[in-house]
Amino acid sequence: MKKVLTTDWHASRIFRTVMGIAALIYGILNHDNLMSLAGGFLLFMGITNTGCGANGCSVPTSQTKHQKNSIGETTFEEMKS
Repeated sequence: MKKVLTTDWHASRIFRTVMGIAALIYGILNHDNLMSLAGGFLLFMGITNTGCGANGCSVPTSQTKHQKNSIGETTFEEMKS
């Protein structure tokens, strides 16, 4: 978790975090539950770098090398009806 919080900060992640904080504060001060929920959601996405924003899709990157499948020679059989 520490690695997620301290690495890969980019402009869109900072923007989501700042907007989440602003929306959460606005929602709390104005007693707006929907805005507080949206702000909390944006803040969570910004802090944990989840969600599919620009440069922030949470699809894990594979560190292993992929091996090519060797198909070899394909044989076909004629079927009569």
